[in-house]
Amino acid sequence: MRSLKNHLGFILPLIALLFSVQFSLTADKVVRDYERLMGNDYNIVIVSSKELSDTILKPVVSNLSSLEPLSPQKIIDRLSNDISAKNLSILQNALPKFYSLKLSEFPTPQYMDELKQKLLKFDGITKVETFSKTHDKVFKMLNLAKSISYAFMAILCVVGLMLMLKQAKIWLFEHRERIEIMTLFGAPFWLKSAMLYKSAMVDSLVATIAVGAFFFFLPSIEIFRENAASIDVVLPSLDPSRDIFILFGVAMFLSIFAVSLVMSKARKSTI
Repeated sequence: MRSLKNHLGFILPLIALLFSVQFSLTADKVVRDYERLMGNDYNIVIVSSKELSDTILKPVVSNLSSLEPLSPQKIIDRLSNDISAKNLSILQNALPKFYSLKLSEFPTPQYMDELKQKLLKFDGITKVETFSKTHDKVFKMLNLAKSISYAFMAILCVVGLMLMLKQAKIWLFEHRERIEIMTLFGAPFWLKSAMLYKSAMVDSLVATIAVGAFFFFLPSIEIFRENAASIDVVLPSLDPSRDIFILFGVAMFLSIFAVSLVMSKARKSTI
């Protein structure tokens, strides 16, 4: 029971720490997917006195996805009962051409300002509507979500590492007599620390499996799936070929760092 308690003292901080890392990775994936979704739905309206095409605008808009003409027929139909057919025909011929421009990626506010200025300098284009207020609001919300996830990860990393250092000191105290005997016989540093490193490696593996299993099954949990679907977001599943190695690498690095730090301080003092 005591051994289990000692391991939990190291595993639980690691789980919290790895949870924050994977949460940040998942949040980053969700934000990227949402940016792609917003990019597909985001339109820039262009008013031009001349006909435009993809090939004409491509040199100016490198990330152009599509350019589609917008029909003014709905406006003309509304006016058909108020003005004569002759005036309606004149109005139809005098109307400029409207286009909907889509980009291949969700742009930054700075890029939108630059793009608008470039398009307005283009021959024939008289007006460009980027809906900047709505766009900027969404862009800032996405950046805020990223920043919060990274801040959350940083805080948990600091707290988790402090708890891991405390547990490593407890391990050192439990094995102090054995380490002192090995020191008298001239055992190298790595051999004296082997038991602590072994415990840290086992706990890293357990914490990685626990966090990996949670995020692997997360998209299939109904309450999370439904909440994500309500805002048109699909929860990404854990990528075993990438995320597991990242989690285990982080766990191993911090575990070895914590044990090495405690052992090096102990060696300078008494061992």
